[in-house]
Parts: sequence; C-alpha cells; structure tokens
Amino acid sequence: MIDPSDAPAFLAWLQARRSTRVFTDAPVPRAVLARLIEAAISAPSNTNRQPWRFAVVRAPALRTRIAEAVRAKADEIKAIIARGHHAEDYGSYGDFFHEPLANATAIIVPQYRSYPDLIANFIASGGGDPAQYATASAMQAELCSTCAAVMTLLTQAHAEGLGACWMAGPMIARDEIQRTLGIEAPWQMVGAVALGYPATASAAPPRKPIDRVATWFEDDTHE
Repeated sequence: MIDPSDAPAFLAWLQARRSTRVFTDAPVPRAVLARLIEAAISAPSNTNRQPWRFAVVRAPALRTRIAEAVRAKADEIKAIIARGHHAEDYGSYGDFFHEPLANATAIIVPQYRSYPDLIANFIASGGGDPAQYATASAMQAELCSTCAAVMTLLTQAHAEGLGACWMAGPMIARDEIQRTLGIEAPWQMVGAVALGYPATASAAPPRKPIDRVATWFEDDTHE
C-alpha cells in the first residue's frame, strides 16, 4: 500500500508512463506478462461481470502474421487515399498502425463481450420504455470496464520497466486478427497492445491543463 505522503511521487511516476513504439529484441518473460494480466483483471467492472479476455502472443511467427495483416490493410487504405486529394495529408501515417507490432516482442489483444442490460429488461417487463433511461448500455459498460483493465495493464507494464503502446490502428485488420487468434462472437477485440523493452526514451507528449478538462463544483452557485 502506498503511504499518502508518497502520493505526489506516485503521480509523478504515473506521468512518466509513455506510449512506446520502438523496442529492443529482448523477450518479455512469460511470468512478467502474467503479472500484466493479473493487474488487468484487478480492474473494476460493471456488476463485477469481468467482461474481458486477453490473447497474449509471444510466438514470433504469429506476431509477424498479425503485423503483416495490419500492414496489408494499411497499404490498401494508403492506395485508396492516394486517389483522392488527401494523399499528402495522410503521408506515411498508416505505418504507425503496424510498425510497433512488427518490432514488439509480445502483443496482447484485449477483448470484451456485451451482456444483456438487466435494468433495461426489468423496466421493459414493467411496461416501461428503457429508452427513457440511461442504463448501463448507454455507456457501453462492458467496453468501459475492459478499457479500465487495459489501462491497469499499461500501468503494470510501466512498473515492470516495459514499454507499451495500446493501438487502435490494428482494428483495420480486425477480421484477419480475430480469425488468426480464434476470437469469435460474442467476443470483440479492442485494439492491440505492443509490448517490449523500450529501445529509446520517449519524449513527454503535451497534455491539456487541468483547467481545460475539469469543471469544479465547490459551492451551490451552479444551481
């Protein structure tokens, strides 16, 4: 347990976490990856449903297959964009979709599944209209829970001295990746996490200041 007096130092440690896209070729031990999953599944979830699963890919050939599937789709997209008037704007942006996967020494593919909205069903059974109420489905509770699990995984990776990058780009090859890893309905992948020991230090990205992202309600003047 962290002593409250150490809280500012802990905040500074959290702020030192980076999204890493270039890795050394040192393998990540299975025991370390297991701790990442243990951290992930400690996250809170809607009614404790724990709607998550994780494909942990260490096998080199399989990692290459995933990266190449994303590369192929990225090339298709680039060729399409080149026919329009945004070719220069797009440039080589699609390389970010697959390059971290190609040099990562482990890839984790998080997945989630949706569950029936019980409260909405209860309302409907009483003759009410669930659409009149923002129940759990309105915030995609299972997806949010899984995102919390991935953030906890990234935090543990930081503690392990690993670099990690949670990427949306691999979703362009979602169908191919899901077939490769045997991910079937009702499970859906939520991007992919490229992992490894960082090859270089990453610069701190700019962050919006607190006064742009937080609204404080400290008295009753807003009523």
